[in-house]
Amino acid sequence: MHLRLAQTKDYPAIVRLHRATIRNINSADYPEDIINTWAKRSSAKHFQECAHKCKRWVAVENDKVIGFCDHGFDCELWGLYIHKDFIGKGVGSKLLKKAEDSMKKQGCETISLKSTLTAKPFYQKHGYKLIKKDFHQIKDKKMAIAIMSKRTT
Repeated sequence: MHLRLAQTKDYPAIVRLHRATIRNINSADYPEDIINTWAKRSSAKHFQECAHKCKRWVAVENDKVIGFCDHGFDCELWGLYIHKDFIGKGVGSKLLKKAEDSMKKQGCETISLKSTLTAKPFYQKHGYKLIKKDFHQIKDKKMAIAIMSKRTT
């Protein structure tokens, strides 16, 4: 497995991975109506259109995208998604470290993120602290999330 910056050719695979992770992993913590609304809003066009607003990496194994993460230029981690067959194998930890290192280079002293209920224990394991419980609006649905942060120094 290796990490690299995402390329335009990766966006269809990123969308498939994004949707599959939501349906296969996050479905344990969220009701079906939220899962369906959340998964349907993902598109290659959307990922490509916002690419200039972030840094995005992919984890690739045997020419297949098995994970991705991205962050904005405001010290916020946007997302981290791993293929269900690679959960618990270090892919997420490596992608998270890559994003954290990138944000440190940008001068970030604190990294913030909006975590799903599913990913909250993963982020806690990596030193993130719960700031507050909140909700994220996705169309007409309110999805429970955790606002978390971590000092980089």
